[in-house]
Amino acid sequence: MLVVLFHLFGGGRVSGGVDVFLVVSGFLVTRSLVRRADDGSLRLGAVWARNAARLAPSALLVLAAVAGGAWLLLPESRWESVWRQVVASALYVENWDLVANELSYGAAGPAASPLQHFWSLSVQGQFLLVWPVLALLVGVLARRARVRVRTVLLPLVALATVASFAYAVHLTAVQQPVAYFHTATRFWELGAGALLGLVPLGVPGRLRALGSWLGLGLVVASGFVLDGGALFPGPWTLWPVAGALLVIAGAGTPSAWGPRGTLALAPLRFLADISYELYLWHWPVLIFLMALTDVSAVGWREAALVLTVSVLLAWLTQRLVARPAARAVPRTLRPRRAVGALAAATAATALVVGPVLALQAELRQQTAQAAAEFGVVDTLHPGASALGTAEIVPAADLRPALDAAQADKGPFFTDDRCVQEHGTGPGLGEALWCDLHAPEHPTATVLLAGGSHTYQWADTFLQIARDNDWRLVLAGKGQCRVKHVPDAEHGCLVWGDNVIELATQLRPDAMVVDGTHTHYDGELEDIPAEQVAAWQLLDQAGVRLIGLRDNPRGGSEPLVRDCLAEHGVTTSLCDVTMSQVFPPVSPVLTTPGVPDSMVHVDLTEWYCRAEEDRCPAVIGNVLVYRDSSHLTNTFLRSMQPMLAEALAAQAPWLFPVEPASRP
Repeated sequence: MLVVLFHLFGGGRVSGGVDVFLVVSGFLVTRSLVRRADDGSLRLGAVWARNAARLAPSALLVLAAVAGGAWLLLPESRWESVWRQVVASALYVENWDLVANELSYGAAGPAASPLQHFWSLSVQGQFLLVWPVLALLVGVLARRARVRVRTVLLPLVALATVASFAYAVHLTAVQQPVAYFHTATRFWELGAGALLGLVPLGVPGRLRALGSWLGLGLVVASGFVLDGGALFPGPWTLWPVAGALLVIAGAGTPSAWGPRGTLALAPLRFLADISYELYLWHWPVLIFLMALTDVSAVGWREAALVLTVSVLLAWLTQRLVARPAARAVPRTLRPRRAVGALAAATAATALVVGPVLALQAELRQQTAQAAAEFGVVDTLHPGASALGTAEIVPAADLRPALDAAQADKGPFFTDDRCVQEHGTGPGLGEALWCDLHAPEHPTATVLLAGGSHTYQWADTFLQIARDNDWRLVLAGKGQCRVKHVPDAEHGCLVWGDNVIELATQLRPDAMVVDGTHTHYDGELEDIPAEQVAAWQLLDQAGVRLIGLRDNPRGGSEPLVRDCLAEHGVTTSLCDVTMSQVFPPVSPVLTTPGVPDSMVHVDLTEWYCRAEEDRCPAVIGNVLVYRDSSHLTNTFLRSMQPMLAEALAAQAPWLFPVEPASRP
């Protein structure tokens, strides 16, 4: 219930309830497995079948509802991502899907994923799959050694828990969004509960009862005191974990001093009975309501509606689905019955996943057909050049189509030879690079280095490189810019130092970097001091710098393409207000320390209409944004003549007297 209330009113803050859930899971599962391993009654098939019967039916019902709800209630541009997460959640790998797609934990909003909350269920599902295997193996070893299972299991769990905690502390410090969903960084919370189930407590009952009150206070206070979305699963997670351990330790103590009587009150028992189903339902109900009403926060009336609907759905699901499914699988299962139960769970999963995969395949086929037009600029789709003429561009279909926009990112955006995703790659700080174009006798060498706002230009630069016989080198890392901080340990900063070293060794004729930094929701463009420090080092090393002024960003939610899907492609409601993104004077001219030799390429006039104080979402029948931050490759290709002209004017040393002609 604490999780639900914080999702409704917490503004993105984490309650600590999920951490309690992981601790309790580790405690209960480990105690049950150890007991069965000790008496030799542990059977993998039976354990997996009971867990599947207890958890899968309710989850699959919610996933089916979300898949259908997305089709009915969300813009077509969001179907693919939601359906992908339906499959990931049904297979208990949603946490890894969130990591792979660089999604971080965020507050509820109309653009939020309706299945974001399944990440913790995926961590639990992975634990429930692997932990019984470990318990079975330890049970075999313990019986051969003629010792109790807990004697062998305790040091193993303790070692794994400490290792997981150490890794959580490290990864939270360098890549917190990845750490938040990572199974290895979350295991220590499960392990803490497991250790409590393995260690006999010699603490007096009254003290344990009083400790449970303290633990309850820690759990409730956690979300108010800590910003878990930014701090967990690092050291501060010890707060809710310690609280959960204290509550569990005192929960079974029959003492008037403890909260046992309070927790046994009928309303709390009712909520406890439906807690799993309530957790499943509340988030998609909230997200669908916010998407329908297009609000970024809910008031008391909307919250009451979400809570009422969620409790009703949870109660019906628990009564009509969960209980019958659990009763169908008795505690003692023969192997044949266990296989049958697992087969039924697999079939139920296939009934949900199969149709969703078919819908995904159809959507991908449509996207593939639309992809044939990616990057194609013609008289009906002039893109950026439409801002440079008084002529009215005739109405035509939008390019790329809204449902295909996310895929219009250019061929090098995910090139793992030279572009690393945020938080991934051979090493957090290692700089990968590759040649995009390497003629036998290049007229110049250009290094394109930076984050996604820089390497989104790679395909456009490649066309200019071919026309002028440049050697074009790319080194990119998502969400990272070329920055410098002395003695840096953070992955992006280490990567930035390595790119600086690469540039000094490569000695390019020009190094193209992110020249400024735009922001969402009204914060004005600036230049971080760490970028200026990097530029100074490069300038001192004799590297000529070209800074690309950053493109405007749409609002953080909804995505620009979703806004257009709702209001139509001719609306101005999805345009960006120019004065809320760009200051009157470029930060390059006002930021101290920017090297005088740095070339500043400013293409703002091709994104925005300054006289109207807006940056359109559609220009010349071409969609500008593929999300709310990155430009479609089609629009970028339409800016190739403007970019080439700006470079020729400001960096003439890059251009031969007679440029080579390339197809």
